[in-house]
Amino acid sequence: MIEGVSKPLLAISIAFIALVPAAFPRNIGGEVETEKMVLATTSIICDFARNVARDLWTVECLVPPGSSPHTYEPTPLDMVKASRSSFILYNGFNLDAWVVKLLRGQNAEKLVRVTEGLEPYVVKIPDGPYAGKEDPHLWMDVKLAVKYVENIRDALIRHDPANAEKYRSNAATYIQELQNLDEWIRAEVSKLPVEKRVLVTQENAFQYFSLAYGFRVGAYFYSIVTEIEPTPFDVIFVVNRVRELGVCVYFVEATLTNRMILTLVREVGGRLAGPLYVDGLGGETSGAETYIEMMKTNVRTIVEELSRGC
Repeated sequence: MIEGVSKPLLAISIAFIALVPAAFPRNIGGEVETEKMVLATTSIICDFARNVARDLWTVECLVPPGSSPHTYEPTPLDMVKASRSSFILYNGFNLDAWVVKLLRGQNAEKLVRVTEGLEPYVVKIPDGPYAGKEDPHLWMDVKLAVKYVENIRDALIRHDPANAEKYRSNAATYIQELQNLDEWIRAEVSKLPVEKRVLVTQENAFQYFSLAYGFRVGAYFYSIVTEIEPTPFDVIFVVNRVRELGVCVYFVEATLTNRMILTLVREVGGRLAGPLYVDGLGGETSGAETYIEMMKTNVRTIVEELSRGC
């Protein structure tokens, strides 16, 4: 859960570690031996890290593609992986607070927040239980994703300075690909009339995307925290907001059920579109297996569906 890790989970983790010494890192000279392995909380951060580390490191994801970090429950095996890893990349801003709670003890020093330095660009959550806190979805603006990559590059150099030039070269190549992606998105969005650039989604996860690429956040059911169900009042507000906007295309998200959007269709009419990928990459054959593919799939879907209209 977003607020932290339960005491029973920690107890199970300790018992699990005690029962599987072969899987747990060896203790040599009083210090835990680590592999040349990086952990990342989300599949998106994982993809960034793999593009910079290439074949020099093993990069593993805690939250697999197709799953949401908002509702992820760490497992005992995650504790084992954390102990074996050299460092752990996480997003911060409450998206993956469970990893900070889980590793508060012996592995806390391994945590690397990949959004470090992005505070001036952070926008706030406007409503719901986390109103006033930071919106964690900064990667939805490709220019901000570049900062993630730079922070990952710097972390790899700190841990493996002998290969610093390789990391700088890998990062520069990938950053150029991201800059090309940003330009491509702007060109695609320019095909869509400004008055049609209104997003109705399940989760309020498109603030950075909208600011960067000229959209308006129209309406949504979940204000960041997708494990808290919308109240009847929330549903009525969305229905009235959609009627006010006069929009009829509603986007579903790959990691969420479409139940609330179907309610909107029954009440107002219109149709479903998507899925969009936000909190994680898609699985095999989804067309969203990497960050670049994910963003291209999202943009194509948004532009085509809003162009088509009702």
